[in-house]
Amino acid sequence: MSDLGVISRLHPRSEVASAVAEGMWDSPAIKETIAALAMGGMWKQLWDVADSMSREVSILLDSQCHVWVDVGTAGQVRLSPPMGATIPFRLWVHTHPKDAYWSSTDLGTLAACSTILEEALVLGHDHCKRAMRPSSDDPVLGTSGPLSEWTSESCRPYSEVSIVPIEGGGESGG
Repeated sequence: MSDLGVISRLHPRSEVASAVAEGMWDSPAIKETIAALAMGGMWKQLWDVADSMSREVSILLDSQCHVWVDVGTAGQVRLSPPMGATIPFRLWVHTHPKDAYWSSTDLGTLAACSTILEEALVLGHDHCKRAMRPSSDDPVLGTSGPLSEWTSESCRPYSEVSIVPIEGGGESGG
């Protein structure tokens, strides 16, 4: 990763599988593939990579379309904006081991980032959950405070999700 984020590049599956088998979570094969899958809106494939590592992953797309990837533990990954990332952040995506839901950690993150983050997704095994700025009639995550500034959307299967950060993916930085 450079000061401009992770390059979005799909590596051969065998290269990713080898890095996973060796526990090399910070390898370019893993991080660049995760970035490319996110930029292409390939959510199920992204979740599969995270699941193959038995880790949660986080992807942050900043205002300059630079992609930042973090690999967490089996039960948690936090939004960790690195030095060099520029606000407002366009999208934060992270995975959960099985089901997509807003955990207490996630809700705290959404509350803390409500003025610098535009949209968030949490990915589950075959579905995702989205939060974004509500229009006047959308249900919200909270009745007051920062969580009242986020939609509370139902889980949707990946086949019904058409969120693609940048059509066609491509390179995103240094």
